Amino acid sequence: MYDFKKIEEEMLKFWKEKKIYEKSKKKNEKGKKFYFLQGPPYTSGKLHIGHAWNNNMKDIALRYFRFRGYNVWDRAGYDMHGLPTENAVQKELKLADKKAILNYGLDKFSKKCLNFSVENAKLMNEDLRRFGIWMDFDNAYLPVENDFISSEWLLIKTAWEQKRLYKGKKVMQWCSSCETSLAKHELEYETVPEKAIYVKFKTKNPKNKNEYLVIFTTTPWTIPFNLAIMVHPDFDYAKAKVDDEVWIVAKELAEHLIKDVLGKNYKIIEEIKGKKLEGVEYIHPFESEMLYKELKKKEKNIHTVVLSKHYVTLDIGTGLVHCAPGCGQEDFEVGKEYGINAYNSIDEKGIFEKAGKFTGLTAKKDDEKFVEELKSKGALLAKEQISHEYAHCWRCYSPVVFRTTEQWFLKTEDLIKKILDYNKKIKWVPKTVQNNYESWIKNLRDNSITRQRFWGTPAPIWECSCGNAEVIGSEDELKKRALNKVPDNLHKPWIDFVEIKCPKCKKEMKRIPDVIDVWIDSGTVSWNCLHYPQKKNYFQKYFPANLILEASEQTHLWFSMLQICSTIMFNKSCYNGVFGHGMILDFQGMKMSKSLGNIISPYEVIDKYSSEILRYYICETKAGENINFNWEDVKQKQRNLMILLNIANYLVQLKTKENKKIGSEEKYLFSNLNSSIEKTTDLFENFRFDETITEIEKLYLDISRVYIKSTREKSNEHPGIVFYALKEAYVKTLQMFSTICPLITEKIWQELRKAGIVKEESVHLSSWPKIDKNKINKSLEEKFEIIFAITEKGLAERDKAQIGLKWPLADAEIISPKNISNELKEIIKKQLNLKKISIKKGKNIEIKLNTNLTPELEAEGYAREISRKVQAFRKTLGLEKENEIELQLIVSDGLRKILDKNKEFIRKKTNSKKIFINNGMETFKNKIKFKIKDKKGLIGIKTKITTK
Repeated sequence: MYDFKKIEEEMLKFWKEKKIYEKSKKKNEKGKKFYFLQGPPYTSGKLHIGHAWNNNMKDIALRYFRFRGYNVWDRAGYDMHGLPTENAVQKELKLADKKAILNYGLDKFSKKCLNFSVENAKLMNEDLRRFGIWMDFDNAYLPVENDFISSEWLLIKTAWEQKRLYKGKKVMQWCSSCETSLAKHELEYETVPEKAIYVKFKTKNPKNKNEYLVIFTTTPWTIPFNLAIMVHPDFDYAKAKVDDEVWIVAKELAEHLIKDVLGKNYKIIEEIKGKKLEGVEYIHPFESEMLYKELKKKEKNIHTVVLSKHYVTLDIGTGLVHCAPGCGQEDFEVGKEYGINAYNSIDEKGIFEKAGKFTGLTAKKDDEKFVEELKSKGALLAKEQISHEYAHCWRCYSPVVFRTTEQWFLKTEDLIKKILDYNKKIKWVPKTVQNNYESWIKNLRDNSITRQRFWGTPAPIWECSCGNAEVIGSEDELKKRALNKVPDNLHKPWIDFVEIKCPKCKKEMKRIPDVIDVWIDSGTVSWNCLHYPQKKNYFQKYFPANLILEASEQTHLWFSMLQICSTIMFNKSCYNGVFGHGMILDFQGMKMSKSLGNIISPYEVIDKYSSEILRYYICETKAGENINFNWEDVKQKQRNLMILLNIANYLVQLKTKENKKIGSEEKYLFSNLNSSIEKTTDLFENFRFDETITEIEKLYLDISRVYIKSTREKSNEHPGIVFYALKEAYVKTLQMFSTICPLITEKIWQELRKAGIVKEESVHLSSWPKIDKNKINKSLEEKFEIIFAITEKGLAERDKAQIGLKWPLADAEIISPKNISNELKEIIKKQLNLKKISIKKGKNIEIKLNTNLTPELEAEGYAREISRKVQAFRKTLGLEKENEIELQLIVSDGLRKILDKNKEFIRKKTNSKKIFINNGMETFKNKIKFKIKDKKGLIGIKTKITTK
């Protein structure tokens, strides 16, 4: 068994000492450009298995394009700002919230965040190198550096000049744990069980004082901020008499609520269309607690029924939708149509302020307390357990709440058509990822870009008390306009002290305290990666990127953010090709997560097997599809790699003078080889990287299981032909497979180099194999596939009859769907050790063996078995094929008579100059016992050898 981990360590050392990566870069520096844009992983310090999958896929792609002579731009890079780092440092320092950070000292906190990010980036560089990943880690882009921040400011300034940066008050998703707003792309939806409630609101119907509008909600904490009830204008609504009350509900949903949930009888006394309910007034059960009266003085439609075709459905609930314009974007839009403004009085931690008896309660967390209050007011009709999707913070996984907050927004809705137009020219793999991406883009909304946190790119927006705002586009511009010294570190808190003069009133302007959404960092990397605008020559040479490669979840994250930012900056697409892979699930199909305790670390796989085996296994997953991690599949890849290594050993042992007088087996091998080169090349060129592994693997397994197996006899009779063909096929296969397993193939290459079979210093300094289309013969390949199938069936028949392959059989009848030439018939005979075969044409492959062993056939079988055991003994003595021996056999008289008839056969098979049976034993020192069936004996080999 090979020690793959030891091999990898040895080859990593070889690469480093010989500077193989640097040499490959230099080799291609005059080649055609290929710009690969690295999606920045967050600097957690430890790689999870998703990182391993992602970066290995990237390395596979880049190795191919380097092989093809491209000058590959492969600068590494990291995601270093934002809540992940803040949360990690907070945890380390035991700081509970933003107030605790300020008490600790923002300057000290920012330095801790910087150190955390930079040190973890170094750790990840080393781990990625350990995986055999080739990227420019020494020059990785880091968003914490001033040049990066300055370049990001240029985007904000450009957006300002295009009048697409604006300040506005909107309802935002809010993380009360992280104390900041969240954009749409920062939400993770999770299906959770929750108690939904049915609540009744009394109408101001003078004709019926017991009439109620019945609503349904899964967020009881938002009921205090209810300002309207939505109905669909075209739905049918029923006035249902229940006991002594009249409830207004959607006719279609009345039965479920009244009978199924509440177990009550009812009678429909009137049916009306939703539009007839518009303007109906109602009394809120919390009328005495909240500030509704003051609001109603300004907004007459508060606590009335409003219409909405978009946001009212009959999927669940009552058909009447609770509307709190301060607690949801949809509610906000409908409220705006009716002149109802957002109302929400929770603070940054989600705690209620100025809310009567609710003051001090926490949104979402205290849902049950609001339910109890509704119950005490007689407004609660029922509770119902449901499961539904709810938005959570992408970093701390807390359920989000909603706040009405003032933020700076990026206008993007007008970019939709342009970004979709770009997409017509972009190569997407797979199409499902493209479809998801386009669906996301079609629904783009203006997003807030400011966050109320500390560790991030500072928003380059300065405001004046006169109302004027100025946006700074670079560090140099800030130095020109600053009234005081610009700090060496552009982060908070140091940047906060920099003031500029207001061009309108001449007063000092102060920077807004916010930082920029961390996704804007990653959105700018298409030019930040190229050192733009500091070094414009790289940008001019490489932009746009030829390839980006990430998990399919980036369809609504990085993929779209890149295009939004590039369109604003350059009015063009920043990438031409995309490959999306899936997510990693456990063997049961569950998403891996810390909370479930089902995470498999890449280090765990490396420790048990190796980084190459992990890469080989995981990167074969079909594009866009998730993988259910399975240890048995990992083991199979290990077994396959053993076959690859064994072929190399066989090739080295076989090495002899080449003979190019090839036969059918070699023609098949070369056809299969060139077909595979053609297909694999096409797959790589079309970014179908996942499919390349199966294709190359099939090729090297065919070399072992078909070609080598079918030429065992030929390798003794015509070793030069077999060596020539095997070398040609294996070396080219190895070159292709080096994209998949770069370290193991490097080890094999060095062994072949030592044996004089290859010349280049490294497999990664060789070139991609060329296709010889003249050698492709599809008809021959098809026939060999049939031969292989016949052989498999024949071997299975032998197993049933318990007759080993060394024992020749007289004949077999074969049915084949294709005609088989005499030359190919000979291959079948050799493969199945048959003296004669007859072939008939038919639809399906069938084989019938004559399993009757005649004395002559049995004698030959014993001779073959003896020869095999002699060959095995030769190998243990370190003898080469060309080394002649003297052979002694001590056997029973019965076996001697059998062997005497096949003495010449044994002599040739074992390369024996002389052969003695039952005499001369005292002169032989190398001896070994053997047993064949019920017959025993002794083999002796004379070690004083000569060479032919």
